[in-house]
Amino acid sequence: MSCQNEFPCWQERPNTRPSTSGGCVEDTVRRIIDAQKKAASDDAGRCITSCDQSIEDLLSPSHTHRPTRYTTIPFMLQCKDNCSTFVASGFTSRDTRGDRDHHFRCVSSPVFKVRGFVRGNEHCVRLELLEPIYERGQGPGGDDDGCSKHSICGTFGNRPIRNFRYTGVCITVDLRCFCGITCLDPITPAPVR
Repeated sequence: MSCQNEFPCWQERPNTRPSTSGGCVEDTVRRIIDAQKKAASDDAGRCITSCDQSIEDLLSPSHTHRPTRYTTIPFMLQCKDNCSTFVASGFTSRDTRGDRDHHFRCVSSPVFKVRGFVRGNEHCVRLELLEPIYERGQGPGGDDDGCSKHSICGTFGNRPIRNFRYTGVCITVDLRCFCGITCLDPITPAPVR
């Protein structure tokens, strides 16, 4: 889904099914939450990219080439102002066991797992930042292979990412601030490092 100048996300488009909450980003996030809940208790999962396909794949029987069951549909959000990709940041002082460490570590990412809606609010959700796990020998920094430093490719340096990792860093956002959502293929994130 992306921004459309003719019909804003919150406005009903002609010849389409009306949304249940009044916002296309909110509706998609609700569907992701429902799919993730069902996937946690259902043997399912396969991988094809798009929000609708990712949701369906999370709940469908697995294919022989993807026998693993996935639990998460990671996604990115585009801000209303200029449809730029939203990048969140936060700090954590927890180690892999959840114990306090002696220092804070900064986490910044445009990729999220939705944790759920804030109780009593139909527009605000908790998102956990997911950080990339690069292929062996590939790490942060280095050449961005020609991608703009202001693009998502530039953010990740256009390096191969094999999975994403939980960070334990969660933020609360108002979905009315976003006009677009980009879903990645379903995954099962690696544990917090």
